[in-house]
Amino acid sequence: MKKVIKRVFFIVLCVAISLVCVRFAPNIYERLFGNSNTKWISEHFSETLKEKNELVVYEVETTGQETVSQDAWLIGTVQKVEIPYTFSMSFTVDLSSAEVTLTDNTITLRVPSPKPAYPKLTVDETKVKRTDWLYPLTPERYSAMKTQIEDRLFSECSNNEQYTISAWGVTQSNLQSLFRSVAERSELGVTCEIEIVQYTPAPQPTTPNTTDAGSVTDV
Repeated sequence: MKKVIKRVFFIVLCVAISLVCVRFAPNIYERLFGNSNTKWISEHFSETLKEKNELVVYEVETTGQETVSQDAWLIGTVQKVEIPYTFSMSFTVDLSSAEVTLTDNTITLRVPSPKPAYPKLTVDETKVKRTDWLYPLTPERYSAMKTQIEDRLFSECSNNEQYTISAWGVTQSNLQSLFRSVAERSELGVTCEIEIVQYTPAPQPTTPNTTDAGSVTDV
C-alpha cells in the first residue's frame, strides 16, 4: 500500500514539475539565452512610431498685452493700439525620423529634439483699445501688428530653455510609456530595456533654383 501511495505521489510530483516547466521554461530561456521576443518588441515598437508619425509633447500658453504706437515728427504719437492676447504653441517630436536599433537586450531609440510648432495668437477684439484719429488704423496694418506679435512670442517661447528642457522630459516619459504598452502585448512581456537618445537631424540638402525669377525693385 505504501509503495502505491509513493508511486502515485511521485507521478503527481512529476506532472506538477512538467506543468511548471511548460509554463515558465520558455520565458526563463528567453530571458537568459534568447532574444526573439525582444526582436518582436523592437519591430512592433518601430511600426508604432511610424504610425503615430508625430507626438505633441509639451504645450505653452501665455497671456499679455502689447502696445503698438506710431509717432510723427513734430506731432508726436498719432496712433496707439493696445492689444490683449493669449498665445499658445506646442513642442512636437517627429517620430518618422526616429531610429530604432537592438543590441542584446537593449533597444536604443534615437529621436529628434522637440521642435516648436503650431503658434496661435488669440485676441479679445472687444478689449482692444485704439487711438487713431490722426492716423486711422487700417485692417492691413492691424493684421500686420498681430502677425508681428505672434512671430515675436513664437521666437521667445521656442528659445526658452525651461520649455525645451521640459519638452524633452515629457518626450522621454511618453516614449517609455509607449514602449511598455507595446512590450506588454508581446508573448513573454517585457524582456528588454529601452534607452532614449536625443539627436538633431542633419539639414536636408536644398536643390538650387535655376529658374530666372528676374529682379525685384523697391518702389
